[in-house]
Amino acid sequence: MNRNTRLVFIVCLTAVFGVIVLQSLWIRNYYQVNKERFDKEVNLAFEDAIKTEFRLRCDTLENLMCQFLMDTTQMTITSKWSEKDSTHVYYVTNKKDPKDSYNFSIKLLNLPIVPQNDSVKQLVARHYARAYREEDFDRHVIYFHTQNLGKYIGARAKEFSFDTLRLRPIYQQLLAERGIRESFVFYMRDEDSTVNRSRFPDSLLSRYSLITKSFPTYKVEKGGNYIRAAFPSHGNFLFGKMIGMIIASAVLLALVVLALLYLLRIIRREKKLSAIKNDFISNISHELKTPIATVAAAVEALEGFDALKDPQRTKRYLHISRTELQRLADMVNKILNIAAYERQEFELKPERVNIDAIIEELTSQYPLPAAKNISFQYNNQAGTSSVMADPLHLHNVISNLIDNAVKYSGPNVAIDINCYIEKQHFIVTVKDDGIGIAAGDLPYIFDKFYRVPSGNIHKVKGHGLGLSYVKHIMEKHGGWCLAESRPGKGSIFKIGLQA
Repeated sequence: MNRNTRLVFIVCLTAVFGVIVLQSLWIRNYYQVNKERFDKEVNLAFEDAIKTEFRLRCDTLENLMCQFLMDTTQMTITSKWSEKDSTHVYYVTNKKDPKDSYNFSIKLLNLPIVPQNDSVKQLVARHYARAYREEDFDRHVIYFHTQNLGKYIGARAKEFSFDTLRLRPIYQQLLAERGIRESFVFYMRDEDSTVNRSRFPDSLLSRYSLITKSFPTYKVEKGGNYIRAAFPSHGNFLFGKMIGMIIASAVLLALVVLALLYLLRIIRREKKLSAIKNDFISNISHELKTPIATVAAAVEALEGFDALKDPQRTKRYLHISRTELQRLADMVNKILNIAAYERQEFELKPERVNIDAIIEELTSQYPLPAAKNISFQYNNQAGTSSVMADPLHLHNVISNLIDNAVKYSGPNVAIDINCYIEKQHFIVTVKDDGIGIAAGDLPYIFDKFYRVPSGNIHKVKGHGLGLSYVKHIMEKHGGWCLAESRPGKGSIFKIGLQA
């Protein structure tokens, strides 16, 4: 990794780390805000629940009081005109004790109570019960206006005293309206502080993540005079509020990481392409120089050593020059053809081809290097020798595979060529016992200009275009190609065509 690549890598890591830190701080702050919101909402809901529960009790007592006042076996309601005040005075009297009475006036009503007409009497009873509620119930006291009425209301107030069974559904509903569905328990104490300054035992704090403010219960009987709501956890609420934020943060972070990885991949790829380009230039320069140097030496011999006077020597030098120039022309044409294939400037002309004839021609006419002993073995197990392909390009593909097998083998070369049908594909394999290919290089051998790295030493002549051509032609045919190899164990190249 050179200095520039290392610098880009460090910048990318710093950027990713910075995004992670910012996202973490953002999520942490958002978590804190939602935690404070949860604290506020559960306390507001609890206060409303306490008030609602008390209001329902007062409604019940008010209705019971009104019914008791209308019960003629217990109470009588009468009216008398007051000349002094110019209004009707209403009397609520204990039926069993006429001396046990309470009187009052209603300015907005001021109607007499007449026998056989309970409409005014009902209005008076309703008004009296409402006034008693506002003046006594709402202040958590009970005054005995009459003895029997006071005892009745006292008994009913005790019967309908504060009850957590009544409070729980009210509180659950108010929490649900605020989007809170956490479980909770009620915590009651005989003594507490309504300003929320009480201290709780560690055992309680370890079990509950939040305890609400305290509110008085105003119970008639002693004990449990203050109540709080305790929440074991608030994870569901916070998770529900933060899930969108967490997903958005994760997606954003993933996009940043993927973008940076893609950038690093492009940089690495460009670096690799640059190395391949330099290797290609080095190889092609070496191979171009060889025929040029040979031709130059032949021309120099013709000019400087009186070779023109010797017809045999002249003929030999001209033959050498022609051969090297043809080799040079072949290399240039091959490079130009590869460029044409890459630009899609050619069309296949598929027809029924005799694969046996192509392979027999290649193996029988293959130019044998003087330094190598080459043996071929061919076996067609496909049950047919006919395959649909462009004859010229199929010939060149197999020729390239054989050429590679020869180049990358030792002095004694054994090449096995097999044909068979598998999964509706006509497959041709070329197996050699050469030097093999490392696993790290196998994925790239079909890339254009790629050659197995060997520094600037070119023991095997080539320019990294043969296998790229093979892959390109096979894909144009709708087929495929692959290679299997292990260093020192030889290689197997496979091509597949539609059967």
